[in-house]
Amino acid sequence: MTGRGQGAGAPRRPAAAVLVGRLAVAGLLLGAGAAAAQPAAWPVKPLRIIVPFAAGGPVDAVGRTLGQRLSEGLGQPVLIENRGGAGGSIGMEAMVRAVPDGYTLGVGSLGSLALSPAIDPKLRYDPVKDVTPIASVAVTHYVLVVHPSVPAKSVQDLIRIARERKGRLNYGSSGVGSISHLIAEALQSATPGVEMVHVAYKGIAPALAALLGGEIDLAFLTLPQSEGAVKAGRLRMLAATGAARAEGAKGVPTLIEAGLKLHPVEGSYGLVGPAGLPRELVVRLNGQVIAALKSPDFRQRFESQGFEAVAPNSPEDYAKQIRTDLEVFGRVVKRAGIKPEN
Repeated sequence: MTGRGQGAGAPRRPAAAVLVGRLAVAGLLLGAGAAAAQPAAWPVKPLRIIVPFAAGGPVDAVGRTLGQRLSEGLGQPVLIENRGGAGGSIGMEAMVRAVPDGYTLGVGSLGSLALSPAIDPKLRYDPVKDVTPIASVAVTHYVLVVHPSVPAKSVQDLIRIARERKGRLNYGSSGVGSISHLIAEALQSATPGVEMVHVAYKGIAPALAALLGGEIDLAFLTLPQSEGAVKAGRLRMLAATGAARAEGAKGVPTLIEAGLKLHPVEGSYGLVGPAGLPRELVVRLNGQVIAALKSPDFRQRFESQGFEAVAPNSPEDYAKQIRTDLEVFGRVVKRAGIKPEN
């Protein structure tokens, strides 16, 4: 006899077996759906790093050194795209407008992430809201140098002379709103009675030439820009601007050691991406930078170009640094009344 409701010869399947089979099929379907929802492998094509300054400068050097290392670590070409102009803001704006998929990154610098935003209220990107910090990479040390005609052998000597010659000492910079300008403004703000005349040049090369020629009395230059002239006796180095003495100038005190209450200043460079960059990509890119920073060869490459590689750091560390720089230079710009040039 056959069971009710079953065809002849068809074995009866227990209800539990039917349920298990259905669950297995459902599990396979769900697994296939989950696999389809997973993001594609990254990277599967070349990456692009936007350098917001012209080729040949320090930001470009950092971008190319870092790009080569990322290419080696990620197994994909890393293309460098130079978009200079407006103190780095043109290239940075292009970077923040890119799709946050990990294929477009940028080199952040003190200029594009702190100085330009502090000076220009009409800037079309916010360095905090529109940028994803990935890792700080390197710094450049700035030093205070004077022409030999200025009889100052220390920072305190210079302050005394500046007070005696109120309004007669002049300092050069690479332009209004440049770091060489703002460090000098910060120094004046921290030293009551010191008033110096600012002479803005179109770049650091003409400012250095003017200083060597005795047209101006002093300037804040990078260590590599000044050390040759200092060794030749054509300039005198009085202090470094960072938190610690600069490598290569350990005998030169910092401004803080000289007694000035100033926030330490270094030219900083790092890897950034547009806002919304997925956390897993941020972590992976940060890991690539950390691995590079632990490499003696990578650090040596930076040092040979006049930079100092920083210690391994997290995205949160770099984000804090950007916010601090923005606040510090925002106060300097406000006190000095610096406006963007038309």
